[in-house]
Amino acid sequence: MCALIATLIIGVFNGFGIWGTLTDYFLPAAGNWVTTFILMFLTSAMYAKVIGDSGAADRIAQWVLDKAGEKFIYPVLILICMILTYGGINALVIVFVFWPLAIPIARAMNKPRYIFLTIMYMGLLGGANMAMPGSPQTGNVAAAQILGTSVTAAPGWGIIATVLWFAFDVWFIYRLDRWAAKRNHTFEEGVGLPIKSRSIETCPSMVRSIIPIVVLLALFVILGNGFGPIPKMSATTAVVTANVIATIICLALNFKFYENKENGLSVGEGMKKSVFDGLMSGLSPASAMFCMVAFASVLSATPAFQSLVDIAMGSAGNPYFQGFIATQLLGVICGSAGATSTAVCNTFGAQWLAIPGVNADALTRIVSIGAAGCSTVPYSGGLFVNLDVTGCKMKHVWPQQFIACAIPAIVLCAICAGLASVGLVF
Repeated sequence: MCALIATLIIGVFNGFGIWGTLTDYFLPAAGNWVTTFILMFLTSAMYAKVIGDSGAADRIAQWVLDKAGEKFIYPVLILICMILTYGGINALVIVFVFWPLAIPIARAMNKPRYIFLTIMYMGLLGGANMAMPGSPQTGNVAAAQILGTSVTAAPGWGIIATVLWFAFDVWFIYRLDRWAAKRNHTFEEGVGLPIKSRSIETCPSMVRSIIPIVVLLALFVILGNGFGPIPKMSATTAVVTANVIATIICLALNFKFYENKENGLSVGEGMKKSVFDGLMSGLSPASAMFCMVAFASVLSATPAFQSLVDIAMGSAGNPYFQGFIATQLLGVICGSAGATSTAVCNTFGAQWLAIPGVNADALTRIVSIGAAGCSTVPYSGGLFVNLDVTGCKMKHVWPQQFIACAIPAIVLCAICAGLASVGLVF
């Protein structure tokens, strides 16, 4: 509702009119998003609910906690999320994979949920997504495709930036943990995606628990890239297919764990309830996402957007610092790292590449890293999705997200622009 009201205000004050705003901008953008992504959200939520209700997530979470120990669990979880991101899990749905594993750990440690959502952002928007060469995420791929380079452009920069980013985030998450402890912030039940607590004795074995996740990750990679006789699918089709198959496997392997005698549910009834509740729980975050996407489409059609483009083009004497400034200015409008990278390269790419001697690899890495900066705005559609799924509050998430993701991106992007200006690209 807030997104719709804000959209109408922007549309009216920019001369689009109420109906023009809705019919020419908001509804077409929302419709395109729903057509493309709604099944991905619903099936991702279904998978998360099914693996959580089976007890498989509890078993895996307990194993990770036992092996890492509470002292090192935070950096281990950041690395896990980085691996999931670098492995190709779509940034829009990674919360549905990560959250069922994070909640049992948060519950066992009695830590507030927002610490673990911050960890997810560290892995999602950190080095593995935006800086690491070879990342399959949109921010990196779009920059490489539009600028005519490769996803491994400027690998030295990318690897060093990833290591520095990870080190900063590890330092920051322990600072955040101490801050939360001083304020007596603890785990809160009953909010977000319902993931019930189960004793480890009532959970499936580790083998049965891990197989659905392994299948999910393998299918993401195989279906999204093609393998042998298996044709390459679109990213959304690959995600939907992988979610459905992994859900069926989890139900088949762990069917007996869905029986709920306390609520009078047989095995079959418990399985049907888990699937149905999961699908329904995907509707709310999906609606939040398409509203924010539609809001951004209206915002980008305003004269203010063109003004930001003009400012970026006249802001610096070389394309590298133009790239740095452009990703921050347009990021405020786009509210998404992938959308920012695409918009910047589409808007400025041809002009940059026409400059004699310009290093396209450097520009690729600058845009990819910088796109995670000011795009981490509090009205980002992805943020609203994750708040809805996790039950966290904006005041406990967005400031931490900005410190952990935006600040390293801005600083590292500026450093890369400086290095490129003096010809140090590796």
